[in-house]
Amino acid sequence: MQSCVPTAHIENEWSAPDQKIDSTKMFQKILFVALLKDNPTRRIAEDKLVAEVRPRGVASYSYLGAVNTTPNEGLIADRLRQDGFDGVVVMRLAEVDKNKNYVPGSYPSYYSSWYGYYSSSYPAFSDPKYYAPGGFYTIETNVYSLVQNKLVWTGVTSAVNFTDTNKMMDNVISMIRQRMKSQGLIK
Repeated sequence: MQSCVPTAHIENEWSAPDQKIDSTKMFQKILFVALLKDNPTRRIAEDKLVAEVRPRGVASYSYLGAVNTTPNEGLIADRLRQDGFDGVVVMRLAEVDKNKNYVPGSYPSYYSSWYGYYSSSYPAFSDPKYYAPGGFYTIETNVYSLVQNKLVWTGVTSAVNFTDTNKMMDNVISMIRQRMKSQGLIK
């Protein structure tokens, strides 16, 4: 008889105080960025995230490809607001290692804005040697409000390294959705 092992679970999370707002009212247009293992995995994750909030979500690979992301944060944030975005969700692969444990601590200053987080995480995403095969993925997801210009929720999820990326992302997204619902951030 096989035992049932969870395929993904939340290791750590934080939400902004007094942020218990229905995201369907909070965010009308959300940019989803998934800086994961590679571009195919990125597209799978972003497409799945967008499907969760249809028609309010936009995948970064279909939007940021046409936007020069090298200027400063203000220019990018202004462009996003002009295009009607009021929320950004950034998901990144933080670590691939089955022998390490995530130890929560204080968040670095670049977490305070979506662009600071994105611009500090993108170099590792674009470096193919950064991602080695392993047993578990540690995936960090941050939800930013462009209107409030702040981080409203963050969570660190550990997931089994499946050969089926679709199944792994389904499990991670399900855990994030479940936790955000329990926190009153979404319905």
